[in-house]
Amino acid sequence: MSLAASAAHAQSSVTLYGIVDVGIEHINNASAGGGVTRMTSGNLSGSRWGMKGTEDLGGGLKAIFTLEDGFNVNDGTLGQSTKGIGANATTTTRLFGRQAWVGMSYKGQQLTFGRQNSLLYEQAVAFDPMGASSKYSVLSIDYATAGRIDNSARYTGNFGPLTAQAMYSTRYDTGYGVEVPGAEITGRFFSGALTFAQGPFAASLSYEQRNSNTVATNTATERRATAAASYVFGPIKGFAGYRYLRASNAFLPVNPIAVANGSAANAANLYWAGAQYTITPSFQLTASGYYQDVHSTNADSWLAVLCADYFLSKRTDIYATAGYSHNKNGAALGVGGYGTVAAGYNQTGFVVGMRQKF
Repeated sequence: MSLAASAAHAQSSVTLYGIVDVGIEHINNASAGGGVTRMTSGNLSGSRWGMKGTEDLGGGLKAIFTLEDGFNVNDGTLGQSTKGIGANATTTTRLFGRQAWVGMSYKGQQLTFGRQNSLLYEQAVAFDPMGASSKYSVLSIDYATAGRIDNSARYTGNFGPLTAQAMYSTRYDTGYGVEVPGAEITGRFFSGALTFAQGPFAASLSYEQRNSNTVATNTATERRATAAASYVFGPIKGFAGYRYLRASNAFLPVNPIAVANGSAANAANLYWAGAQYTITPSFQLTASGYYQDVHSTNADSWLAVLCADYFLSKRTDIYATAGYSHNKNGAALGVGGYGTVAAGYNQTGFVVGMRQKF
């Protein structure tokens, strides 16, 4: 019995991991007016620490879990404590605000439960040239590309070069309250994604729908669909993508496009393209562009980004990122997202920083 217990223990593992990312940023035309120079946390990667574990149950079946906390390096505060936009924002206390889930895996199939990354987030990380950095990326334009879903069940199946995923939540953001008896669609979420990857080519399709977080408006929805692809040409990896967005006027939390443009413009198409050039194994350049076409208004915006990243080792790199956002007719897209620039103004931002992974 003692030998059997030792063998079982040897097939289990728990790993502590994390990223610490901090930089000095300067932007002009801030939302309050004028320029700002500041220290910012989580520029290329959100700062985090976490634990992940696996236990081999035999016959190919494994128990798995991940607990992951986001934090701000500059002041030590939690990274996922505020949810929502403007007057609809809420504050929550989340020790493991990035991820907190447990589940089972079996021969390429995985079923997990808890607070998990949305499928749209995972598509953005894989197909955004900036890897869905905390800002200066597709995340600056659509907050949902870094979505995390409470109370969720998620399935992932690997079938050769094809990966199929499905996700469902009974209340995707408990910052707005728990499940409501008799009103099951309040805060409901569902999503699906298909990803194909073989050789130098990869492509994905995804869809998600959220119901509003209040009982009075719970039939209002916010719907997104994405299509994206990447291709490797020697030292260059190219990216292109598209996101469809439609949201009901009554959707809560309020769609940030509508807030920033001061209108009920809850429909928009987002396009992006870019490339990563690996000049040497230690030095990489990334260039990307994003364009948001907002319907029923001419308040459109585009964002251009250039990033240089130098790896001092496998775990440590230093980087410099520059971005420029251009706004038309009162739009307010800044390099860090909607509402971070004075309405109708353009913005230039620059950040130099260091990142360590462990």
